[in-house]
Amino acid sequence: MEYTICQSCGMPLHQLNEFGTDKRGIRVKDYCEYCFKNGQFTSDSTMDEMIELCAKYMTDITPNEAIDHLRKKLPTLKRWAQKENTQKEYHKSINKVLDYINEHLNEKPDLTTLSQIANVSPFHFHRIFKAIIGENLGEYVQRLRLEYVAGKLKTTELSLNTLAEKAGYNTEQALSKAFKKHFGTPPSVYKLASVDKKIYSDRLSPQICDIEQKNLIYIRVIAPYGTKEVYKRAWGELHQFAADNNLLRESNEWLGISFDDPNTTQTNKCRFYACLTIDKPVIPTGKIGCKSIKGGQYAVFTHKGSYKGLNDYYKNIWFGWLPTSNYRLRKATFFEKYTTDPDKVKEEDIITEIYIPVL
Repeated sequence: MEYTICQSCGMPLHQLNEFGTDKRGIRVKDYCEYCFKNGQFTSDSTMDEMIELCAKYMTDITPNEAIDHLRKKLPTLKRWAQKENTQKEYHKSINKVLDYINEHLNEKPDLTTLSQIANVSPFHFHRIFKAIIGENLGEYVQRLRLEYVAGKLKTTELSLNTLAEKAGYNTEQALSKAFKKHFGTPPSVYKLASVDKKIYSDRLSPQICDIEQKNLIYIRVIAPYGTKEVYKRAWGELHQFAADNNLLRESNEWLGISFDDPNTTQTNKCRFYACLTIDKPVIPTGKIGCKSIKGGQYAVFTHKGSYKGLNDYYKNIWFGWLPTSNYRLRKATFFEKYTTDPDKVKEEDIITEIYIPVL
């Protein structure tokens, strides 16, 4: 039998007894005995788990070098290439669906339309959506609608009837019933209880400016805001994709889009897009999505210090600056621009620019 490598772990295979076996006990050519026995894989591990396991046995190089090598090698092997291609298509499809849902929250989710956007059958769409997002479609859309209403109750004087229409509920009563079931309190009580007793300063002095449309690539993160390992991995994957596709420029901007208020949304369901501006068209692939931020007038605030202070800073914008300014919010994307590398400056010297779309 000719020399080959295991198409699961990458181990060189020289001797016949090193090869795995099929259901009849006959040696197979693609996998080693540690990965494949009796016609099936010995474990249902992920590629990342396989990388961590194999790296322990590569003692001739450092652990980090071993992991870097395996991250490049394993995706090319038969077992992982098949899974990788399938997972990439699933993530690409769900990214398109999520963007559509964000823009059509007031509409009843139509399974046929969404499955067509995802380019999969309705049956498979349900399964894929739940596997990637962690909620079924109905639960996800209902939660986003109610959290949208909660946010508006905190920051606007819109009537419940108006909010019901904007959130896709037929009546004010239907919204009230769903709201109480989700938050445990009626909207009117929630509004009073959510008024922050802290007095916020209105002395913030943003720069009011017009910006041009920004075209982005992004990676979606669903995790508690600021979870170090998860966020670091997302930024690393985004940077690697940009490097591999010749997208890195001095003019690149590293942006963040937060879709949820951590004071309202369960922390493990908070949505964040790690973004990089690009200057040429890119085809979405796998976890890498593409979107645009519309141009227009923005109030730009500059926050200096730890990211931990951003939550209070935002409250100062909503409850201090905005009510006393001559501006109103307009329907566009809120985003942050990171102008310093947090790994290269002291925490107190981190600069974050906050862009609020205004009229």
